[in-house]
Amino acid sequence: MSVEKLKPMNATIVKFYPLTATEELWDGFLRGTDEHNREADPEEPLLPREKRKALMVSAEANPDRRVYRFLIFPEGDIREAAGCATVSVETPHSPSYGTNKHVGTLLLLFISQKHRGKGLGALLLKRVIEELAAKEPAVSEFLSPVILEPGERFMNRRGGTVSLETAENRLYLSDLDWVTVEAWAAGSARRNPATTVMTVSSIPREDLEDYSAAYTETINQQPLGDVSIAIKYTPEQIRFDEQKNLEQGLAETTIYTRESDGKVSGLTETLYLKEAGHRITQMMTGVREAYRGCGLGKLVKARMLLHIRKEYPGVKYIVTSNAESNASMQAINRQLGFKKHLSVKLYKLKI
Repeated sequence: MSVEKLKPMNATIVKFYPLTATEELWDGFLRGTDEHNREADPEEPLLPREKRKALMVSAEANPDRRVYRFLIFPEGDIREAAGCATVSVETPHSPSYGTNKHVGTLLLLFISQKHRGKGLGALLLKRVIEELAAKEPAVSEFLSPVILEPGERFMNRRGGTVSLETAENRLYLSDLDWVTVEAWAAGSARRNPATTVMTVSSIPREDLEDYSAAYTETINQQPLGDVSIAIKYTPEQIRFDEQKNLEQGLAETTIYTRESDGKVSGLTETLYLKEAGHRITQMMTGVREAYRGCGLGKLVKARMLLHIRKEYPGVKYIVTSNAESNASMQAINRQLGFKKHLSVKLYKLKI
């Protein structure tokens, strides 16, 4: 990592623990994330603070990930935070730890607009790196999704490189051609008469092992640029996530296809939070290599859209994220009418 000359600046950096934080520290952390989110996407409503606090506290119980959070205050004044940072690492409990232990995900490193240009971002990054050197010595690089131009400049000055260009894409249901969706669902079903389509909130026990294998295979098929990670999603993690989503008030729907031999061939999943009832987030969508070219991607996408229309009539749009280089998924999404809403660059930063 290259060194940048900084203006002299005194600052206080504190660690932020959701389970024990004072109201003052909560206010500082949420103000920082509020400002970042408004700058990145001014028209997107913010979740109620109490709901965000509950989600963060609940997430602390994940045995597979450890999260470090920091606040920075200028000139030792702890009345108003100037910025915040969040980094996540896999723990030895994670099934993917062996392949991913070198990576820390720098989810956020943000300095308030009125405090930029004073070297606070560099000081905050330095503190994050020091913490990981002491607590997570296996971490040798950060992956950081960056939306804002100041963040890009910050990463570029430190020798960060763009590993992957992605986007948050949105599909407004008022613009959707439902005739096409219904045709996809019917046509793909005719092409695959022996395929069963399952719509569930929890993966049935009889499919759990192979669903885990299908998810692991398809998520690792995604383009990752020069990112060197591999993900393993076990039955135990599936059950943990299902329970955690219930506790957090997240309604999860999975639609997957099962072949006559019992194999899971394709899948898609969504999450809905009533406090953000204007939107649904579409998560993973994928088809196993052996079953591609049969229209299963269109089938699960279409069936999911029909499910949303029936079960969530108040939803205005669907959000999903895709790599720009993911040609097959981009093609399906464009045909449905998904449009780019935010560009996101995934930076790699050697530490």
